[in-house]
Amino acid sequence: MKNLLSLFLLSITLLLFSCGKDKTIIDPETTQPSVTTPTNTTTTTSGVSSGTTSVATSTDSSVTTMTQDNIDNTTDTTTTTLTNGGNAFEIDTPVILAYFPSWSENWVSSGQSSKLRDIPSFVNHVFLAFAKPNLRYEKGSFDLAGTGIEVPYDGCELKESIDALRLKGINVILSVGGETFWRDAASYEINYQQIKDLVDDIGFAGIDWDFEPDGSFQQIGNEINTNRFITFFTESRKLMPKSEGYLLACAPAGVGALGGQFNDDLDSPFQYVNRNSLTGETDALLFQGTVETNGINLFGFSSTGHMIPVIKAVGDKIDLIAFQGYNTGASTNRKIMYDAYAYYAAQYGFVIAAGVHYPPEPWGPYYTYTHENVADLGEHIYSHTNRNGRNDGIMIWQLLLEGASSSSYSYLNAASKALSGIPKATAAEQATDFSLEPYSGGGSGCTIGTGTPASSLCGIAVYNSANQYPNPGTQVVYNCQIWENKWWINPNEIPGTNEGWEAKGACTEGTGCDAG
Repeated sequence: MKNLLSLFLLSITLLLFSCGKDKTIIDPETTQPSVTTPTNTTTTTSGVSSGTTSVATSTDSSVTTMTQDNIDNTTDTTTTTLTNGGNAFEIDTPVILAYFPSWSENWVSSGQSSKLRDIPSFVNHVFLAFAKPNLRYEKGSFDLAGTGIEVPYDGCELKESIDALRLKGINVILSVGGETFWRDAASYEINYQQIKDLVDDIGFAGIDWDFEPDGSFQQIGNEINTNRFITFFTESRKLMPKSEGYLLACAPAGVGALGGQFNDDLDSPFQYVNRNSLTGETDALLFQGTVETNGINLFGFSSTGHMIPVIKAVGDKIDLIAFQGYNTGASTNRKIMYDAYAYYAAQYGFVIAAGVHYPPEPWGPYYTYTHENVADLGEHIYSHTNRNGRNDGIMIWQLLLEGASSSSYSYLNAASKALSGIPKATAAEQATDFSLEPYSGGGSGCTIGTGTPASSLCGIAVYNSANQYPNPGTQVVYNCQIWENKWWINPNEIPGTNEGWEAKGACTEGTGCDAG
């Protein structure tokens, strides 16, 4: 048995590298909705956050910045904007949630449409991916350079993008971490206040803890990582209370609520000892993750059960669990993962979004989601005995993926229809019956003071050393030059010093870049 386990754990290392109208928000700790009124706070560029969101201030300050040419540029500036983090819309319809990759957003200015701004309203929740857990952000600055967010425009334009979606009734949640940003000890040097400051300034509804230690789920269930996960919710909830409409979410492993060898719950009907009766299978394939089963191998992962101690400790602090029901091998029984989370949701009051992946899944792929099986999963959630009317739904990674005759949008549309009671066969047939909702203005942005370095010059984003540039052909401005990447560029691979960048011409905007 130990040899089988060792072989299986080795095999799954390849797996887990993953991945308006005013409303009220339901507080699971009460039987009635807690009505929250959006509070506007006027803030200014300042050196230290006060840690409050209800005090109006307007401060003149001397701001010293460094231009792209490292020229000291000190000016007096006053920046005034509206702060409106939290105040999430009530989850009163089934959750239709998508991850949006910030690095795939297109450059736009105020009033223009974009991939992010044009998301249709049937997608009622968006996780914007990803911010660094150890992000650094100065309240009121709208400077995204130290946050990990990779949109090609500044914080004021991002604020308008988020508000554009809010006008459609969409909750936009900042996703923290992901596969990339949990790689070293520095990742855990978390400044929760600065995360909240960023949420408030940009207008996010809350945060999603996408915790993948060392870039996978392999060790997520050990004692150290379990305690870390608990701490994330304990500390962030202190600063972002339910009473102010902040949503706290997470995206754990799909098998996280099933009983496992290392984390189990003897009170749960999905405890480890029940694995054979639940699946109708023997243990012959328990550690064979790449073999098609009815679910027995879901109980054999090292990550199985990892959310059980977390939920028991801080389940009342969680609003939404969007589990990653993908990259979990070849099991065709994807409903059992939802059922296991539903057992705990009934006790702790959080809402569930069952995660699917637009094909192909990175591991294998050993399982392929389709319009038909996504609609089937949606129908299962809709008709679940203990969860009917609780507005559980579907999540997808990620929104911009598409093929010849389908897309992440069509997958979510099929799910949305099934979750509203439309028969699954009809929902699948009507999957492509949707339209984007182009943005034409009306969202609230802000103006950055003259002492803040520009985030775009010559209509092109300024190079940010903290960002990765995954898409070849992306242009940036650096040292008065326009550069274009030839392949994936990692952080700190600077134009002019790295052969992955090609000079495309001069940019005469910005300090020291005047023509002639």
